[in-house]
Amino acid sequence: MNKADSPFGIQTYNQGDIRLDLELSIYQQLQKQSINPAEFIQKLTDFITALEHNPERYNINPYKEKFNRGIHILGRYDSELGVFPHSHLALKCSEGRLGAENPRKQFSRSIQLAWEFETRLTNQEKALLQICPVYLHFQTRVKSALFKKILFMPKIEGTPLGKTEVGFSSEFCQTFNIPHFKEILRKFRFSLHRFLDPNQKRQLLKIQSAYLFQRLSERGITIPSLNQKNILVTLNRNNQQVQYVIIDPIADYCLPISPAYNLLTGYLCKNENPSEI
Repeated sequence: MNKADSPFGIQTYNQGDIRLDLELSIYQQLQKQSINPAEFIQKLTDFITALEHNPERYNINPYKEKFNRGIHILGRYDSELGVFPHSHLALKCSEGRLGAENPRKQFSRSIQLAWEFETRLTNQEKALLQICPVYLHFQTRVKSALFKKILFMPKIEGTPLGKTEVGFSSEFCQTFNIPHFKEILRKFRFSLHRFLDPNQKRQLLKIQSAYLFQRLSERGITIPSLNQKNILVTLNRNNQQVQYVIIDPIADYCLPISPAYNLLTGYLCKNENPSEI
């Protein structure tokens, strides 16, 4: 078995056809429990095999894919592995088809963004906007395996931003200096957005998100674009504060429309006309 250290504390193990990337705290938990990596990989393999035998049973994806890209969002309670902070897991499983999303890219990007949020945002901002933690990424080259790549995360209970009626909360808008829906409706610069899409709420959410990404960019945090279903609205039960959790920070580039749309919207948000504020 080969082991390698990566940026942001990611620990990588290679064993035969299997590659395992561990977030630092999970690696430290393995060390604390004196769990042999080879033994842990075998437990993971058994855990994943059970998912492959009946993926429909564990499906928790609220959306139906328009194109079958071999991506499965599954949920399962962990009673065997015992190294995760939360036992209710969400697993993004890929069949490894050409052009499909890459869970390993999401794993490393999530860890990088979590570090950037921690070091570049204020305490108030961090309380409102968070990155979903990622635990590990499992990859296999075994041809008979259904799932070639699996990302392990905690299961987050919440509502996708795209299904909300009012967009970001007043507290969130004030903290990140983002206009409310009514403010955006008064801005002439977004007339074309509203004209092109009769579902104005959808456009208003996209514009609010573009403002957020612009504010983050000013802090050196780059998020070009996100699908609204990848931001969950949750409630902190300790203080009843509404929070927003990015569950997949990989840019949403649905060619050919999204790149041009994002560029235009970001430009309009960045170059604010003082008479419209």
